[in-house]
Amino acid sequence: MSFTRAKVLLLLLPAVCVAQVELSGCRSYEPAVVALHGTLIRKTFAGPPNYNDIHKGDKAETTWLLDLDSPICVNQDTAEPDLNPSQRNVRRVQLVLDQRTYERYKALLGRRVVATGSLFGAHTAHHHTPVLLTVSNLEQPH
Repeated sequence: MSFTRAKVLLLLLPAVCVAQVELSGCRSYEPAVVALHGTLIRKTFAGPPNYNDIHKGDKAETTWLLDLDSPICVNQDTAEPDLNPSQRNVRRVQLVLDQRTYERYKALLGRRVVATGSLFGAHTAHHHTPVLLTVSNLEQPH
């Protein structure tokens, strides 16, 4: 291989890598259904009344989060851009489940999982990540 051809390949390699990332594309907010891969964790945050410090009287709010295997982006929802804005480099997503579902999946805590459901943007003090997932299914990857 000639030196010139090698230089051209080195110059094109970053563009090819970026093209691969862009081909996978950003996710969409609800009603689209997405599957996210990551590690299921539980974390406690300070809740009402001040959302600052559990040791100073705020209620503890424990929730499940998905630490993503790799960062994602989410496209702005054109119908609700204020509630569901564009997001980049999302590395952690809060999971929204009902009480029965927590019981069903608690054995998966600390494990790698695939979480399926619909995304929405944070809009209350109870939302601890910019993007949340209403979960329809959790399972270990095959």
